[in-house]
Amino acid sequence: MKKICFMHQASIGDMLMVTPTYRAVKECCPDCKTVVVTSHAGYEMMLGNPHIDKLISYRKGDPVLPIITSIWRSDVAVIFDYHYRNALYAMLALIPKRMGYGKDLINIHLEDEPLELFEPLKYLAAVAPLGIRTDDLTLTRPVATDDDRAHVDEIMRSNGLSGDKLIIIVPFSLSAIKDWSTERYRELIGRLRSKGYATAIVGGKDQFERAAREFPDAINLCGATNLRESAEIISRARLYISGCTAMLHVCSTTDTPSIALYGPTIPEQWAPKKNCTVLYHKLPCSPCYNLTDAPCRDNRCIKSISVDEVWAAVENILG
Repeated sequence: MKKICFMHQASIGDMLMVTPTYRAVKECCPDCKTVVVTSHAGYEMMLGNPHIDKLISYRKGDPVLPIITSIWRSDVAVIFDYHYRNALYAMLALIPKRMGYGKDLINIHLEDEPLELFEPLKYLAAVAPLGIRTDDLTLTRPVATDDDRAHVDEIMRSNGLSGDKLIIIVPFSLSAIKDWSTERYRELIGRLRSKGYATAIVGGKDQFERAAREFPDAINLCGATNLRESAEIISRARLYISGCTAMLHVCSTTDTPSIALYGPTIPEQWAPKKNCTVLYHKLPCSPCYNLTDAPCRDNRCIKSISVDEVWAAVENILG
């Protein structure tokens, strides 16, 4: 292969999960040019990735011709998150082999792998027919620029933060039933404060007001950092705590230890394999994939994780 293009516009966590595949392509085919078409958020996070030769940002409504031109006559198109637009663009670009997880307009249709399979392995399975394989499932960290690092320096300085006393908490995910309760996070923050640790809430700018209202005793960094800066500030912290969120996977690209609280989703598929303490109580109804269409009214899985259980994990890591 001389040129391969990837279509991937899923969530931030999924985008990180595919980075071992990009690296594997370069290891197995070092002279192959890789082109990745992703979302605007994916562009921000993948910018500077050493295994991507050309990165294209796209969302509905953007001009199509630049995309067609960039992927024109690639040897292969791999479509990770199927959408008819992705498949159509690959066909219009006269790419002879179009493969991935989908149906229409794709020459090779791969059935989804079992849900229990670790997510990076699912992406690697999609390119296995091309002879692309690797045992290295390490996720590639978003590359911070000098400006990103300088901004994080200023955030740390202005808030009086030092890395050895900083705990990062990400309490909000895309699905509320995956989230531990506000009351339990508050109790945990109180215990951390009593031991001299500062807690910072990281999230999107749309979560700023909620974080300020629900966690008045924590430093509110929601919206203060882009994705690369979030990875940078997490890398400087002593510990990271959250449920099943994209930032958990960002943390796994750093050396910062994490505590992951799993409820409806299963750690076998989603939990980081590196430096991560997973708290999870499997129930007869686990896993649950109705995260938006039919939300669980009981939510026993995530509620079954107690503050004492999390605190024991915190003490084990902090010493």
